[in-house]
Amino acid sequence: MDNEQVITIKKVVETPLLQDSIEIGTPGKGGALKIHGDFADPAGFETRIRGAMKLRALAGDLLGGSA
Repeated sequence: MDNEQVITIKKVVETPLLQDSIEIGTPGKGGALKIHGDFADPAGFETRIRGAMKLRALAGDLLGGSA
């Protein structure tokens, strides 16, 4: 048949499993923050840390505390 269609389904995983992590802070003083990343990609990991710290500060502001 000339009207035949081929459908391809592809699952793309943009972020591989991140098995490395770093924990910053303590639960009693602004909250502990655990960030997962790839130690083989220091620049990417730093970006994750900076983003997480911004969100932690935002959460502290929203709760009226200090982070």
